[in-house]
Amino acid sequence: MAAPQQQIIELAPDTYKQVIEALHLSAKPLIILLGDVSEELKPQMRAICRRVIAPLAVNPGALIIDNATCAGCAAVVGQASQELDTSPTVVGIVSHDTRPETIDPNHPLILRLAAEWADPVKYSFQIADLLVKGTADRDQPALAILFGGAELETRALIRCGARAWPVVAIQGTGGLADRIIDATTSQPDGTPPNPPKDPELREIFDNVDVYPFRIDGSMDDLSAILLGRIDQRGDRAAIVIKDSWGRFDRLDQAAGRSQKLFRHLELTLIYLAVVAAAFAVLKSGGAVPQSFKDWAHSFAPQWITLHAFVIVVPVLISIIGAYNSHFRDGYKWILLRGGAEAMKREIYRFLTRSGVYSDQQCYQTSRESKLTARMKDITAALEHSEVNKMNVKDADLAGTLKAKPALGNFLTPEDYLEYRISDQIRFFQRNSGRLSRRLVWLQVSIYLAGGAGTLLAAFRRDVWVAVATAVVTALATKLQTDQVENTLVQYNQALTALRNIQSWWQGLSNWERSRRRNIDVLVDQTERTLESETAGWVQQMQSALEKLTEKEPAGART
Repeated sequence: MAAPQQQIIELAPDTYKQVIEALHLSAKPLIILLGDVSEELKPQMRAICRRVIAPLAVNPGALIIDNATCAGCAAVVGQASQELDTSPTVVGIVSHDTRPETIDPNHPLILRLAAEWADPVKYSFQIADLLVKGTADRDQPALAILFGGAELETRALIRCGARAWPVVAIQGTGGLADRIIDATTSQPDGTPPNPPKDPELREIFDNVDVYPFRIDGSMDDLSAILLGRIDQRGDRAAIVIKDSWGRFDRLDQAAGRSQKLFRHLELTLIYLAVVAAAFAVLKSGGAVPQSFKDWAHSFAPQWITLHAFVIVVPVLISIIGAYNSHFRDGYKWILLRGGAEAMKREIYRFLTRSGVYSDQQCYQTSRESKLTARMKDITAALEHSEVNKMNVKDADLAGTLKAKPALGNFLTPEDYLEYRISDQIRFFQRNSGRLSRRLVWLQVSIYLAGGAGTLLAAFRRDVWVAVATAVVTALATKLQTDQVENTLVQYNQALTALRNIQSWWQGLSNWERSRRRNIDVLVDQTERTLESETAGWVQQMQSALEKLTEKEPAGART
């Protein structure tokens, strides 16, 4: 195959930015090839370039840059690119004193550095910075692939770390690649790696995300690693996020409907229990003067009698109790709420690329696939519960997705702080105040009703003591079923924990906030706090509903 027409562009310090922008090369992810291998490993290198790197640079698409030499990986990838039906874009960056005969002819575009630029690594990465410039809100992803390597590649990897660009180190190629893998890989017995003593290697160890791959490993595995880094198309992430938010909204709205129905039934049972006690007292002799009874009957139809109410009210209690026991809307509410919150936690971990969704843990399986699998697990657990006895309608999505963060983009730590932590702090502040007022009101009402019963007994109105007792029981049941006190305690604990996390993050320097480890701690501690709060609430509410269910048959027989 004939070599392509080669264009060599001379770069000048004052115009190189405009020249590179005019080439319109920044619409693709960036793959930087570094290093070389010994002659006996050249067949494996050719296989990697021909079967993985060059094809992926065509689809889904990437820009390859290297040093364009006639030896090493530059020559191999140049030849592999020309063998494809559609050649990818391969750009060589060479120093000013590079001789023409040492430049690989299979590189159609060569950028020659200015004579004043004595450090080719430094200015090659400044050019790479221009090439990864994407849209206004997001740059193109970039990664480096390291074969072997020595002093020049060490300086290149340090610059990758400063830009948070990951590195795929090909194990078994010797040199820097094997030294990095040995320094970052745990021992077979599980012993963590020892940080290297060499200062430059230690800098790489601390700052660079390294993905090891054996030179004789599976090409499918290497394709998965590279795709996970360069295939950052927003449409795929947006589709997965939109579907996940839609699933969350369906559970969230279904939980709201179940909660509303359960609360109405709960209040109805409580009111009817008090009314039943009141009618039973009224029917007994001497509870009220006969003149009052005659006056009350003058305003009611003849068929309405106290005896009818005494019969009807327990029947209503039995019917509502039977409905509650069968359809268990309270349990549905708890399960749906727990499932919705579990979905939200997974979505925010995904959006921040934390935990199982981090780059380190997604080089074999994409984070989109992991999120979809987690959504499936959560909904599968609900399928075998009381939720399966109801119609979980499609959520009313009109306007709801607009309020959700990052339908196409990932979240920065500052976005996460606002969308997740600050939002939850506001939620806990608002609801803890409401729960505190309800707790005080219910407790005071219980004390007043109990005092009224004692007062009635003192005035020899013993028959009315049963009504006061019924009121106390109803209020206590309401307090226990709603788990007001326990929920308030958990809300305040979660609120304190989130404020501590927020204060910790705000106290970090800009450099500390840029560290991936600190970002992971921020997300992990927040989601663990919220998960603990939700799990405690679910357990307490389930226990309260079980006790309420035990009491309902007795109330039905009243």
